[in-house]
Amino acid sequence: MSTIQARNVNHPEHRENLKEEKYNLIRAAILAGLPADDWLSFGALEDKVRAWLSDNDVPPALFPKPGSVRWYCKAVQLDLEARGEIERQPRKSPLHLRKCE
Repeated sequence: MSTIQARNVNHPEHRENLKEEKYNLIRAAILAGLPADDWLSFGALEDKVRAWLSDNDVPPALFPKPGSVRWYCKAVQLDLEARGEIERQPRKSPLHLRKCE
C-alpha cells in the first residue's frame, strides 16, 4: 500500500506517512461532512466521518484498532488545513472547522 506525506498546519516542518487508501477515504468523508457556510465541531465531524465510512461500505477491518478512525481524522484534518482546503474557526474551543470557499 502506498503512502502520502501528510502535512501538519501546527508544525510545518513535520510530515506524517499515511496509507494512501485510508487517507483518501478519510479525506473524502471529511470534505463530504464539512459545510462551507457554517462551522462544525471536530467531534461532530468525527461522527459524520464514521457514518460516511459505514454508508459507503468501508470494511471495518481497514480501521481495526480502537481510535484509528479518530487518529486518521485528526491527521487528515491537519493536512487539509495546511493545504488550505479547510479552515478552523479562530479563537474557538473546542475546535470548529469548515470547508474553504
